[in-house]
Amino acid sequence: MSIKVMITGLLSCICILIFSGCSWITDFYIQNLTGTKKVIKINYNYPVSKAIDSESGNFGFNYENGILSPRSFYKIKNPKSLDKIKVRDSSIVIELYPNSTTKIYKSHNGSWRYRIKSVEIDGTIFSPAELKDRTRYIRNDYVYKIE
Repeated sequence: MSIKVMITGLLSCICILIFSGCSWITDFYIQNLTGTKKVIKINYNYPVSKAIDSESGNFGFNYENGILSPRSFYKIKNPKSLDKIKVRDSSIVIELYPNSTTKIYKSHNGSWRYRIKSVEIDGTIFSPAELKDRTRYIRNDYVYKIE
């Protein structure tokens, strides 16, 4: 075996290890395109009442008036935060304003689909698989539109 082959193999292994450890941001947004407020209940697969303090980025429920793309939403320096109507052990209820966009979950590699058990919008329950099928995948983010 020549040194050139060994170096090429070693560099290939290093590149594979580096790229296999990469993760990307895949946030989950809901856009309310209607003219009325929408009640959204998010049920989680773990107790969120204790995680709210330690994982505040995932439970901030930042929103902005207007229907914004994830890229535009990300550029906002100080987004507003929705009030949590109810916080139970594994669920949170929020009210989304008309014609607005909110970030429901900040995640990496689509992990929101495994951390959220279901999302209920005005009484209709959606599993993560149903939400994924009904969302629009924009770059690396998932956007569900309430129409």
